[in-house]
Amino acid sequence: MEDKATQTPAQAGNPEVFSMEQALQEVEARLEKTVQRGQVITGTVVLKTNDGFMVDIGTRTEGIIPFNQLTEANLPQEELEKLLKPGDEVTVYVVRADLENGQVILSKKRAESDQSWVRLQELFEKGEPVVVQVQEKVKGGLVALIEGVRAFLPASQVDLRRTPELDEYVGQSIAVKIIELNRKKGRVILSRRTILEEEQKKLRSGLLSSLQEGQEVEGQVVEVTEFGVFVALGGVDGLVHRSEITWGRFTHPREVISKGQTVRAKVLSVDADRERVNLSIKALVSDPWINVSEKYPIGSRVNGKVVGLTQFGAFVEVEPGLEGLIHISELSWTKRPKHPSEILKEGQEVEAVVLRIDPEERRLSLGLRQTQPDPWKTLPDRYPPGTPIKGKVTGLTEFGVFVEVEPGIEGLIHVSELDYQRIEKPSEVFKKGDEVEAIILNIDPVEQRVSLSRKRLLPPPMPSEAGEEDRPRRSMGLGREGRPDQRPSAGKRKKGGREGRGRDRDYDMGGIDGGYSGSYSSGEAASASVKLGDMFGDLLNQLDLEEETEKK
Repeated sequence: MEDKATQTPAQAGNPEVFSMEQALQEVEARLEKTVQRGQVITGTVVLKTNDGFMVDIGTRTEGIIPFNQLTEANLPQEELEKLLKPGDEVTVYVVRADLENGQVILSKKRAESDQSWVRLQELFEKGEPVVVQVQEKVKGGLVALIEGVRAFLPASQVDLRRTPELDEYVGQSIAVKIIELNRKKGRVILSRRTILEEEQKKLRSGLLSSLQEGQEVEGQVVEVTEFGVFVALGGVDGLVHRSEITWGRFTHPREVISKGQTVRAKVLSVDADRERVNLSIKALVSDPWINVSEKYPIGSRVNGKVVGLTQFGAFVEVEPGLEGLIHISELSWTKRPKHPSEILKEGQEVEAVVLRIDPEERRLSLGLRQTQPDPWKTLPDRYPPGTPIKGKVTGLTEFGVFVEVEPGIEGLIHVSELDYQRIEKPSEVFKKGDEVEAIILNIDPVEQRVSLSRKRLLPPPMPSEAGEEDRPRRSMGLGREGRPDQRPSAGKRKKGGREGRGRDRDYDMGGIDGGYSGSYSSGEAASASVKLGDMFGDLLNQLDLEEETEKK
């Protein structure tokens, strides 16, 4: 009973008996325990003072955590005093250890930083991803906290492609990897791109193994270049070469396809080792040349757009991949353009007639003038031989003068038909723009030629003492009064007759071609008929004279 009565309350309530011996051992342990600068130890908060928090670290002297060593955050004094309270267990870093003088300065933030760097080192060595929260945007990238340490995320490491706008990432939690760590310089460099590339590589590997040649796929155009477009297929980008985009013609792929557009394509080839996929969009559309003959028979009319002009003609796109050529000679019935741009321009919508088709050579010949009536077919009816016309000189050559019969149609007055006296250089007598009267000698609608005469509207030359003006008439065997020349010299007469026949053939060139069967209604036309009658009378007299000479 006495033993029970002499037990202390502590002994009664605690199965472990607290003895003086244990207390002494604890005191001795405290006296013997020492700490050194740089150690990271764990202690218990005892009380709060005006300078900081006192912490029992198991030595004979308690350490103190100044308020400025509590955290890296810039907090007011009131909030700093609330960070700890007596009884809290805290890990601290020994900044100064002077047990003899009873001074032990501790730092909670240094301890946390030390632990953070140890953890960062582990993450860096293992290459493990970690989720961080982006704090702010700075020049060249973003800043995030990882294990309480500020780290830098360069703009080039934010995404697979450089993102100019980074504001949308502020406040977001993203997965990153540590790609550079230097504790001495306090440098931590992060990368989100590394994780995305690894994920993409896994997707790409699976996709490449599943793709097969001839397979039809769908994707979004992510880039348009001069040589083709790239289509995202979910882990790998397939290339559609510019020659595989469409059957039609274009200068740059952006004219027929745009970034962000969803397209369907056919797999042409897969190179898993080089991670390349070649696609074709036009392979899903039938070749327009396969049934061109049935769809556009010869003689049918087609509508299209001018897509190219060359020196020899104009190319017209009838449908994507099907182009026809309008040769320069098929542009107009009446005009003779030096270049197709005089009649057509690129981008113009036109109607044309199918002239020839060669599917094997992929050639389609079109005609523009065939859509209009051929004025040359009705020209002989509108201008029979002998019809007088009045037009402007449009061209001058050594062999004659070109005169406009009607808009787009020209006729030629040969030098022999300009005047009774031969004009050797028409440019010395006529000039462009001069108005000239002439008559129709002949019209060839097939060759599209019109022969004209001016001299047959002129009065015959009158006799002259000089004799020069008599040469034309004498060369035809006529005297000054229009009678047969009775000069006795048979040799000269024969010579003159030969010259007359030669001149007569040249003179009557138009008449032989076209004849003079036209009738005249105006007074001017009647006058022309009288002159022609006189001329034919002179010719008949000449022929009779030559026959009599031969008989003699």
